[in-house]
Amino acid sequence: MLSYLTLIVLATFLIGYFSYMKATQIVEEQVGATFKQALHQAAINITYRLEEVENVSELILTHSRLQPILKRAQSGYGDTTTVQLLNDFQDLIGIISNLENNRNIYRIRLFVPGDSLYSRENNNIFRMQDLDSELIQQIMDTNGHILWKSTYEQEYLPSNKQEVISLFRTINDLRNLKTVLGVVAIDIQEDVLNGVFKDVNFSENGAIFVYNNGERITSFTSAAISDYAESDVMDKILNASPSEELPIIQLGETDYFTIFQEVEYSGWEIAALVPVQEIRAKSQIIGKFTGLIGLLVISLATLSAALLANQLTRGLRTLVVHMQDVRHGSYGQLIRVTGNDEISGLQSQYNSMVLRIRELIETVYLMGVRKQAAELTALESQIKPHFLYNTLDTLKWMGMKIKADHMVSLVDSLSKFFRLGLNRGQELTTVVNELGHVQAFMNIQDIRFSEKLSYWYEVDSELLSCRITKLILQPIVENAVLHGIQQKEDHSGTVIVRVYADNAHYVFDVIDDGVGMTRKQQAILLQEDRGGGYGAKNVHQRIRLYYGDNYGVECFSRLGIGTCIRIRLPMVKSELHGSGRLHL
Repeated sequence: MLSYLTLIVLATFLIGYFSYMKATQIVEEQVGATFKQALHQAAINITYRLEEVENVSELILTHSRLQPILKRAQSGYGDTTTVQLLNDFQDLIGIISNLENNRNIYRIRLFVPGDSLYSRENNNIFRMQDLDSELIQQIMDTNGHILWKSTYEQEYLPSNKQEVISLFRTINDLRNLKTVLGVVAIDIQEDVLNGVFKDVNFSENGAIFVYNNGERITSFTSAAISDYAESDVMDKILNASPSEELPIIQLGETDYFTIFQEVEYSGWEIAALVPVQEIRAKSQIIGKFTGLIGLLVISLATLSAALLANQLTRGLRTLVVHMQDVRHGSYGQLIRVTGNDEISGLQSQYNSMVLRIRELIETVYLMGVRKQAAELTALESQIKPHFLYNTLDTLKWMGMKIKADHMVSLVDSLSKFFRLGLNRGQELTTVVNELGHVQAFMNIQDIRFSEKLSYWYEVDSELLSCRITKLILQPIVENAVLHGIQQKEDHSGTVIVRVYADNAHYVFDVIDDGVGMTRKQQAILLQEDRGGGYGAKNVHQRIRLYYGDNYGVECFSRLGIGTCIRIRLPMVKSELHGSGRLHL
């Protein structure tokens, strides 16, 4: 028992230790992946907003009315009338106001050449010489491309200062791209980018910084980090190694995981800070539960070790006694299984074996009884039809002797009716035999009802040799005669049988011009048999049993007009070939 417990304690300790370490790793990876996914979504949102701003700048660069105005401003208005000058000013304000109607844009500033009257408007229109010389040089060096300026304070009229990020771009002459007609600046409020991070499911005690080439663009910080200078935090972020999975930086006495995400559109970087303790607290909870489970396992192992020996020997003794009974031919006593260990498993297998032996003995006995019954049935089925056919054949020749043509026809049809219906005891028959069976039935009914019935078949000759289950048409035709036509006042009518292929199905339509049925009668047609015999319900059930639930009988009827019963079967390849349609 001491060896057993030593192994249990050692195994439990090792499992708990490695489980805790692995759980810590998995938690850190999962949290890191979650935060990276959130930052990736934030980067997508930022890209979307920046692309909107860039699209606006493209509209300005290619605006058809803006180019002529800037050319006039560059060349100087000279003797141009004041009306032209005012029109140009109004056009510029209209263009800018229309494009400023964007949720991401705070202000569009247009820097025009020359010293025209409207260039001193200083709200949307400025002189190019008002730009800082270093900035204008950077803009010119882009050769018409975009220059993003990181967050800075911009003053607007009247006495309105805003923290903005700006897009600068030269407006080139579309006819001579080397000629610069002006500069456009599109300003975005810093809060627009901060709004992206407010919707991100992120740490309550962390921070997010957006920067470009080491220069901060914007940040979204919690109260725990807002006490530190943003420049110091940026220095630590820039010194962290992006190649590590989750690099750690220290602010004060708190460690933070650093997660990086690039904004692919602009080359900006996003860095998120998450407290290490916030992530590892979850794995520490797992460690506590692992320790408690380990203590519970050791306690249970000690208790089970004390009971194991007695439990094993008692179960084995019971199993040996019952196996000796089986050896002497006693199969009646089963073992009462009370445990859930290996011995209990053996006892269950023993019970299954005894029950299986009983079942096999009963099966062998029943098979012998059924074999004898089947042999007797086979003998009877050979004797009875043979005797019936001989009797009917005798009646036929007796009718021919006395020249009773109706009786001869009736007996001949009855003989065919029974021969085709019995089908030598086989379940499957051919379409031609099934139609012959129906024709024999109709011949009998025609004589019975004084030739008031008319009928014909419309059959695709290619389907005559196809094999189907027997006795599916005659019960339907019988229903059509007895419950359709015979319910009319003159007891006369017509039955039509159509057989054709529809995609991968055989379709049999039995149509009569009898009294028809109400909707209620149609609804219960396949639930109740009318008049006994096979009936539509029996045919429907046999078809579904033989071919599946997708096949069976359908009813279409109108009261006072007639009924169409449709049977649909799966298609079986025919052994005969032919073309056209056969009319009998």
